[in-house]
Amino acid sequence: MKRITGIGGVFIKASDPKFLARWYEDHLGIPFGTNVYASLKWRNANDTNEICTTAFSFFPENTTYFLPGEKKLMLNFRVENLRELLPLLQTEGVNVLEKTEEYEYGKFGWVMDPEGNKIELWEPHESGFGESPQSVPVSGPVNGLGGIFIKSSDPKKLAQWYADHFQLNFQGTMCMFRWKQVNDAQKDGTTVLSFFKEDTQYFKPSDKSYMLNLNVNQIEQLTEELRTSQIPVAPKVDDSEYGKFSWLMDAEGNKIELWESNKS
Repeated sequence: MKRITGIGGVFIKASDPKFLARWYEDHLGIPFGTNVYASLKWRNANDTNEICTTAFSFFPENTTYFLPGEKKLMLNFRVENLRELLPLLQTEGVNVLEKTEEYEYGKFGWVMDPEGNKIELWEPHESGFGESPQSVPVSGPVNGLGGIFIKSSDPKKLAQWYADHFQLNFQGTMCMFRWKQVNDAQKDGTTVLSFFKEDTQYFKPSDKSYMLNLNVNQIEQLTEELRTSQIPVAPKVDDSEYGKFSWLMDAEGNKIELWESNKS
């Protein structure tokens, strides 16, 4: 049994979830609509006919959904067999929360990692969303979730915990999830999960304990449009062996990395 099959969601506390969702739709084209959650669609790298979902969602600051965790961010991992995985994690000493839930779009369970991050485990049933592949093309500049970066008191130790219990392949403190773009099954996508030291300067000027990366296209055009809209964005686009990068600050002080990959 492969324990983790992908990133199922990233959930963030916000002082005004509705306003922040509108901000992301207005400036980055992420399809929130009238909701505080958006479905980022991608194709399974091993079976490009399979359309998968990663949820991007904002929650109010006083939400009880993150409890007993007290962090501002919560991750969701896609799993293959939740009912087998949860007892197995318990035998390994993982703090598995007692509650499980089931809906038309899948089964859910929760665990706590050693640093107090609550992790949602989701065995998806994609047809439960009521969406066909033809109804979910990406139309904005954002192709998908490019990365989730989290501060840790001991990044190497935390990465090893995730590797041991979720069988994730970390290179140092970084793990990569491969996928294909929903609009073009020939184009690769990558979501990076990475842990950083608590005193990292990489998240500056944000003081948050996390940072997101969004995979985008036409990054120069996008950053110029953001500047025109008076959005705080880096003065130039950086070019590296991995692609082009820029950074912006959203309406609630979250630093967002923009990445146009040079791989197709």
